Amino acid sequence: MQTRVLGGEGGRRGFFGGTHSKARTAGLILVAIVGAVLVIALQGTGLIITLVASAVVYVATIRTHRGSPLVRWQRSRGWKERQRTGTDRFAPVGTRPDGLGETGSRKERKAAARVWNAYRDWPDGAEGMHWLQRGRGEPGILWHVPTGEDAYLSVAFALEGQIRGIQSDRFLDAAMTAIGDLLARYGSPSALPNRVQFVTRVVPVDSAYHEEWVWEQLDQTAASEALVASYDEVVRLVSRSGLMQRHYAVIRWPVTPTFLAAAARRGPAQAGWRALMRAEIESVRSHLVTAKLGEVKAVTAAQLAAVLRHMQQPSWPIDHVADVDVNAPWLPSHDELSATINTAVGPDGQEEQWWHRTALLPIESFETGPRTSLWLAPMLSRMPHPIVRTLSLQTEVIPAADARQAARMDVTTDLADLAAQREKGVLTSEELAAGLTAARARLDDLRPGSGHHGAGWAGHVTISARSRAALIDATAKITEAAGNAGVSSLEWLDTQQAAAAACTWPIARGMRPVDRSASSALRGLLAGAGSKDAI
Repeated sequence: MQTRVLGGEGGRRGFFGGTHSKARTAGLILVAIVGAVLVIALQGTGLIITLVASAVVYVATIRTHRGSPLVRWQRSRGWKERQRTGTDRFAPVGTRPDGLGETGSRKERKAAARVWNAYRDWPDGAEGMHWLQRGRGEPGILWHVPTGEDAYLSVAFALEGQIRGIQSDRFLDAAMTAIGDLLARYGSPSALPNRVQFVTRVVPVDSAYHEEWVWEQLDQTAASEALVASYDEVVRLVSRSGLMQRHYAVIRWPVTPTFLAAAARRGPAQAGWRALMRAEIESVRSHLVTAKLGEVKAVTAAQLAAVLRHMQQPSWPIDHVADVDVNAPWLPSHDELSATINTAVGPDGQEEQWWHRTALLPIESFETGPRTSLWLAPMLSRMPHPIVRTLSLQTEVIPAADARQAARMDVTTDLADLAAQREKGVLTSEELAAGLTAARARLDDLRPGSGHHGAGWAGHVTISARSRAALIDATAKITEAAGNAGVSSLEWLDTQQAAAAACTWPIARGMRPVDRSASSALRGLLAGAGSKDAI
């Protein structure tokens, strides 16, 4: 079976060499500028202040498996602010009572304001989400306008998955190559999509399809009531104890000048958008089929709303669309430091509570080494514990020219840093050597004519349980499974669990856009968006 090297580097090289964070680079540059002034003004005292400030910046930005001290401080501060303002709770704005906080003392109005803040249009992580197309039987097209980010459209596709039984190594190799070819399609500067999110949801077995098949095959005249009742009981018992996997691919189209120009050639305003998206959706569906992902269907708005409701409260069947609110499939929730808790009426009419916790798969925690296409199996099919969970992997494709330039600069920087260490007579850094190996591998993969493009990616996992105790147990088991998959530690996104949960929803959220180089931005500006009169 073919292997690929994964791990070894977690980002581009910094101004001071190595893969330092932007916070450290910015802090050290600021300290250097201010320190130069202090040294001139205060001489020895200024030098001491500068050295102490540099040490503080360095220590505050040291990466650990729980994030740097600076990141932890920022999260703690944000958590206290959310508790103060009441935004650690969420309730659909349509359920807000009239006259809330209009009268009373100052203290009462302040308390009412915290209650008021809980009623919002979207939960954390899904802010600015609208429907561009939500008709019955039509692919659901989401139009995202999140604050502080560029607008984009997204469409979810339901997949069968590549492996549906015992397959040979040759098939697995071909499947892995097919996924690479799929991603490479979106690396071209002329391609409108630029990001793919693969979501695997491990859920309780939904017996609806099986029950439908049984009723179609059942001889109503020959089958006794006792036999039917007994079989129904068996099906329900299996549904409660078993788990199944559901797979989705979410494609993201940024609303760029190129997209707007292409849409304008097909029609005015949003009519042109929908016409363009009809062609794009059919094209993407054929790409997913070619990638050996089995039967592929674009998800309708109602189906996606049902999936979102199910992910908040897994007792709702993932395919139950009859009574879902397409415009607002959101359920009330409140946050604790390490979990977000949804409390709402379930499908049986009784109020239920589900606890969710989300973690980032830090690239720095991936053990460097060759991996097959089944490297995530310990967190999915090979995990023996019945934990409801969702694994999301997002990949943003970088055009080959930009990726090649970045890889070349990283190799040059690493070589210079290693040479500097040798000249000083110190032991060379193993981390630096591993980063150089990975950068050279990228540069080799991106050689001209290879057809490969670069990529940035992010992975998240969400676990769900019915109680705090069950969530604690699931946290330990999923951490162990991640270790078996070669991920030494998970970064639990505590203090922001509500927004983190949305990173594993099929809406293509939770990944920072890949930084574009200055030369790439300039080429894009010079290329323009194309003439709207062109075909």
